[in-house]
Amino acid sequence: MLTREEINNLDILSLHNVHFIGITSGFNSFCANYLMSKGVKVTASEIKQDSPEAKEWIEKGVLYAGGHDAKYITDDVELVVYPNGPIPGNPECEATDAKGISAITIAQMTGIISKNFKVIAIAGTHGKTTTSSLVVWLLYKQFGVLPNFIIGDNILGINKSWNYNPEIEYLVIEACEYKRQFLDRAPTPFISVLTNVELDHTDYYKSQEDYNSAFSEFISNTSKYVVLDSRGININNVIDSSNTNASIIDIQAIENEYINVRGNLMGNHNKENVLRACGVAKALNIVPNIEDFPGVASRFEYKGDTINGMPVYLDYAHNPKKIMSCLQEAKEMYPEKKIVFVWQPHSFERTYSFQDEFANSLDNADIIFIPNIFAPTREQDQFKDLITAESFVTYLRQKNSEKEITFTKDFESTAVILNDAKYNDNYVCVLASAGNLKDMLTLIKLK
Repeated sequence: MLTREEINNLDILSLHNVHFIGITSGFNSFCANYLMSKGVKVTASEIKQDSPEAKEWIEKGVLYAGGHDAKYITDDVELVVYPNGPIPGNPECEATDAKGISAITIAQMTGIISKNFKVIAIAGTHGKTTTSSLVVWLLYKQFGVLPNFIIGDNILGINKSWNYNPEIEYLVIEACEYKRQFLDRAPTPFISVLTNVELDHTDYYKSQEDYNSAFSEFISNTSKYVVLDSRGININNVIDSSNTNASIIDIQAIENEYINVRGNLMGNHNKENVLRACGVAKALNIVPNIEDFPGVASRFEYKGDTINGMPVYLDYAHNPKKIMSCLQEAKEMYPEKKIVFVWQPHSFERTYSFQDEFANSLDNADIIFIPNIFAPTREQDQFKDLITAESFVTYLRQKNSEKEITFTKDFESTAVILNDAKYNDNYVCVLASAGNLKDMLTLIKLK
């Protein structure tokens, strides 16, 4: 891995051959397209090769057949781009190290490329994807063409999570704070947007103060504007401890200017997301023409009605505030219906660390089904001993004795319940997870 100084001095356009370990994610795809547009040869490997994105890279002659293999680290490769760092046991990572080839992470590559744009970076505990998508949409409406962007999921209507457009000077980046990755992805934002700063990723951050410090550094790197809501928890602490010379746009001070801008979204949390996008519009001196914003995949995304007439939605909610916001949106849209909340908690560590907060986030759910707890790839085995799905359900019942909360054991059993004629148009179902719960949609009988 290159040092920070070596990365800062790296001239990527002088390279002839760059190899990506993984290519189909938005960040990898954006960076690879940028390099190719500058005449750099790009090769890549990818485990899953049956996705539309993988097939496109195969057709371009970039993606090697099969998964990862040491033979893909050829002698002419000058730089290897890792996912988030060296992967123990990965043959390509080991071959890169053995041959002494320079390597950086995809976050670091994004940061190098981002210096060629005016970056609008959206960071925070929640609301990042929706706010980022709203900013993309307002730029799209302003310029009439898709701007540069890399976000966490597809914008509906566009059906893309990234775009490279060399004719537009702006680049919108969803800047994730996990392990301080946003400091690499967006090292010098032109505009930074701070959504929320409520402790998360406690497998890495050891306290709220530690969490705040990452955001303070992120804000300190911003050159022109910081968009925030000073009423938010920990926001003022972050600003006070930062060293920024950027101008602050406080949405509390400008919200009356944009009181009629709705962005075609429901819920108080989305009103806040819309206002943050309006703050960016204020910074750029443009009109936030976002009333036809189509929404984001997996953000309260309507998937259809069951054969018994129950509407089904898919949401990415995975921390307590997101759970609360998701259920509030469901209640606002369907005040007369009972809410069936199918929830796959994301990571054993987060489930254990935020048990109380999760238990208090379920007020608007009437019936709760939990099939399992999802363990992301990054989660270490010792965290899986902290809590089980069964014990978590028992705890939730103790804290919410008036609610029907059931451990359903797996997707198949859960789908059988949802397909029962009992769950008709008097109910609305929300599937919530940042894991693989969406796979259960194939088991639900939709019209």
